[in-house]
Amino acid sequence: MNGKAVLLALLFALTVVFPASGMATAHAQYVTSSPADCSIQPSPPTQVTVTVSEAVQPGTASIRVTNAAGARLNVTPVSLSPDGRTLSVGLPPNGPGIYTVNWTVVSALDGHFTRSSFTYAVQNQDGTFQQILLCSGLAATGATVSPVEVALRFLGFLGVAVVLGVAVLGNFMWLPAGRDPNVLASRAYGLGFPVLLNVGRIAAFAFAVSMAGLFALSTGFEGTSAAEGLLASPYVQSAAARLAIAGILFVLLSWAFAQSRKEKPAQSAWTVQICIGLALLAILVGSVATHAAAAPAFAVIGIAADAAHLVGVSLWVGGLAGIVGVRRILREPEAAPLARIVLGRFSRLAGYAVALVLTGGFVLSLLLVGSWEALLGSSYGWVVLGKVALFTPMIALGAFNRYRLIPKTAEASPVKAVRRLVENVRFETALGVAVLVLAGLLTSMTPATSLAGGSPGPFALDAVVDDLRINLLVFPYPTTPREYTVTIQLYNATTGAPYDAVQSDTRGNITFVPAGGSNPTTETLMGPHPPGNHFFVITSALSQPGVWRLETAFTRVIGPEIRATFHISIRAGG
Repeated sequence: MNGKAVLLALLFALTVVFPASGMATAHAQYVTSSPADCSIQPSPPTQVTVTVSEAVQPGTASIRVTNAAGARLNVTPVSLSPDGRTLSVGLPPNGPGIYTVNWTVVSALDGHFTRSSFTYAVQNQDGTFQQILLCSGLAATGATVSPVEVALRFLGFLGVAVVLGVAVLGNFMWLPAGRDPNVLASRAYGLGFPVLLNVGRIAAFAFAVSMAGLFALSTGFEGTSAAEGLLASPYVQSAAARLAIAGILFVLLSWAFAQSRKEKPAQSAWTVQICIGLALLAILVGSVATHAAAAPAFAVIGIAADAAHLVGVSLWVGGLAGIVGVRRILREPEAAPLARIVLGRFSRLAGYAVALVLTGGFVLSLLLVGSWEALLGSSYGWVVLGKVALFTPMIALGAFNRYRLIPKTAEASPVKAVRRLVENVRFETALGVAVLVLAGLLTSMTPATSLAGGSPGPFALDAVVDDLRINLLVFPYPTTPREYTVTIQLYNATTGAPYDAVQSDTRGNITFVPAGGSNPTTETLMGPHPPGNHFFVITSALSQPGVWRLETAFTRVIGPEIRATFHISIRAGG
């Protein structure tokens, strides 16, 4: 199979297979909400909050709360927390019933749209609840993976990779080769350098186009203005900064290209060196707005790993692309000394690039995949495996070139070895381009660790009775019939301070009543425990699906008996 066939196969998968499969992306994952999903509130909440895993792009968050008849409750604008991860909206006074919350956000970290919904209910004032509550399951979904977005991301990766690879190839391989008198006197040395720079400036233009497209997608088409995005969205800021860098790179490389056609290659050395620095800066700026930077505890590690991985790929694949650009010149017999030096130096550099690729890739896999199950059981993991499958023959082919063909370029008849090297480089470049296609796809997908980490937060219900606020917590989050820990904490309803249940000699019990009311189970609450307001029970009473009624009763020496009723929905097992 030749290089064109490999690239065409990957592009076919990108444009046909993935969109046809309906693969969706949702990167700002649901973390928790108040009210909790599928909860039955003792009293109507005054606001709804939703917390997601990534900061939200200002101006893109929406919450719509509707009752069973479909009428919208909330009319106030959505507000964001200081960290940008929690969106909230106030609610007017409302009564018993079932309510649905639909919410949407655009991640400030990657510019992706996410939507989801959940349901909660409010019980009657007398503590009864007899309606059927259908739970949503908290599945956050996003827009289907867009071939346009993937293509733009791929073009961005390819553009910056070729710019960096070509600049490094020119500065550290091509120009030093001119120290050899035979190389300096050859026509190929002066003719090939402008070709390298032309490849670089074309790549810089492609990089600029991709950043302009991504900037437009994240502002004009995602429900937010450019000003809002530039103010608070790392993703929009990153796209804008890389667009500016790409423009400067194009201008510098175009100037160096024009200069190299009139003067000696060494005259453009400083321009090429500046381009290397700018390309590295563009990679670092891009790494700041990736999923690897999402976890605060590992943000620095994630950014460093992502940048190292892309620098390695750029040095490797970008350098290969530069060699392909000058392949006709290197194949000429008079260019054999030049080819020997350039290809020999690049082969050594490729070894370091592979080390960067593998080290950065390993760390990214730990952060974004997390486990063998996620690697083998998610779409994200399969695309990662696809990258590994393409890197393997690239490494093998590079090793063959370095240890078998490079030594032959120093022999008496090096032309045949150079020509075979160049042909191998073409195939290796095609594999590298296919790797960048998959990299563009990966950045448009939800990391496997985000999918695994989208579990709901703590399940909590509050009821105020006389002078006490009764806070009920259930661990783990109630879903199917199993053993649960039910915790109750008592607070002063006026001051919010923990209630001293020890001094008042408070004792409590809880009765679990299944749907229909038959065979209730009453259990004594253990406590009070420090700080004096804490009671709990570990129970298997929630043994069947349906809406359970939890009746709590607290007797105390000081004050009347306190009773509060809560409801919990248990789903069918399986």
